[in-house]
Amino acid sequence: MAVEKGDFVKIHYTGRMSESDEVIDTTRKEVAEEYGLNVKPGPVVIVVGAGMVWEPVEEALMGSEPGDELEVEVPPEKAFGERDPSLVRTYRKSEFEGSVKPGDTVVSPDGRRGRVLSVDGGRVRVDFNHPLAGKTLTYEVEVVEVLKDTMERAEGLLETMVPSVDAELELDGNTLRVRVEGDDTASPAWARAKQRFAKLMIEYDDAVEEVVFEERFTE
Repeated sequence: MAVEKGDFVKIHYTGRMSESDEVIDTTRKEVAEEYGLNVKPGPVVIVVGAGMVWEPVEEALMGSEPGDELEVEVPPEKAFGERDPSLVRTYRKSEFEGSVKPGDTVVSPDGRRGRVLSVDGGRVRVDFNHPLAGKTLTYEVEVVEVLKDTMERAEGLLETMVPSVDAELELDGNTLRVRVEGDDTASPAWARAKQRFAKLMIEYDDAVEEVVFEERFTE
């Protein structure tokens, strides 16, 4: 069955910088270990057309089928943008606490996070561009499965969005109940993800009309 917009699709992927072939992200355990990436391995579930992956990857997925392996080029303007020279600033070294050296990530006096390019005498040049700005990326994508079952969709999507949170899910009529206990309820990742998760399930799965979150605190 060909992938369509709105489908819940399970995929494996590896993203590389096209110029150097350096791996920047992956779902494959062996690749993560080879490149020393701190990622949770395993396929992820995305909703095609919901902006969970780069636009060129979404476009390539549409019309594909389980078992297909795709190679997609993502230009800078579709990824992290072009480099902006105006985002490279120079500060006095005394404006930073402690020692700084090239490659360090620092917070500038005006509260922005950037990467130190050079330290020359009493001057520090800081780059506030994203480290991958100006880079063309290449993604190798394997289409694993198109999910049709609501619970498989919900469980896979939630695991993808917040892999650190252990949640219990139940479909009660048209209500999807999500139960989270203990420290997971205080997770910043959980706070950011739950509204987005609810919107995706309600918009793209006809069996879900509402999502109810139950957060339990115990001794």
